[in-house]
Amino acid sequence: MKTPLWDIDPFPTLIFDPDIERATRLSVHLVEGGVPVEIATSAEAMLQTVRKKYFRTLVVAIDLDDAKCLAFLDALRLAVPTGWLIAIGSRADAESHAVAYRHGVDSLLAAPASPSELLHRIVSLQLRSRPRF
Repeated sequence: MKTPLWDIDPFPTLIFDPDIERATRLSVHLVEGGVPVEIATSAEAMLQTVRKKYFRTLVVAIDLDDAKCLAFLDALRLAVPTGWLIAIGSRADAESHAVAYRHGVDSLLAAPASPSELLHRIVSLQLRSRPRF
């Protein structure tokens, strides 16, 4: 399916948020915007899914104060080195950005993330390949 935002078929996006209702609401907006979306129901399910299928963008709700969450981000980055990782956290100040980037996040949004802002972020990232360094 092609959208007015791009002239290519979009790559799939995988979303993980412990709050499934919030993940579903975001996915509805993204699908309406022309982005194919799948929802992972847990961190482990997300890791298993990305090992089996290619996703150009990954959207994850995060808690930067939780060591398990940071370890999950590290594992996700190792599992998908070429995918764009967009995180949605409770804050998006300079310190939060620094922590998120150290753990493989490419883009950090403050919660609640605007569906239109997330859609535009996904579109802009999907049009280019992620550098592998």
